[in-house]
Amino acid sequence: MRGIRVEDPSEVSAAIQAALAHDGAVLIDAVVNRHELSMPPKIQLDQAKGFTLYMLKAVLSGKGDEILDLAMTNLWR
Repeated sequence: MRGIRVEDPSEVSAAIQAALAHDGAVLIDAVVNRHELSMPPKIQLDQAKGFTLYMLKAVLSGKGDEILDLAMTNLWR
């Protein structure tokens, strides 16, 4: 098995090409911001409810800075 680590967005294309060219299994380890959201094609009600609960708990426990980091990572690019 081959492992490829990607730390910069400019390396993604080359990493995918190298993975596809390799004869065997490949694991791509992509480093992303810890607040980067993965968006499903369709958001279910229970997912939205869980995310809202996370944000409410973060604000009430004094971790509003996490919400700000989350917004800056995913909304203001």
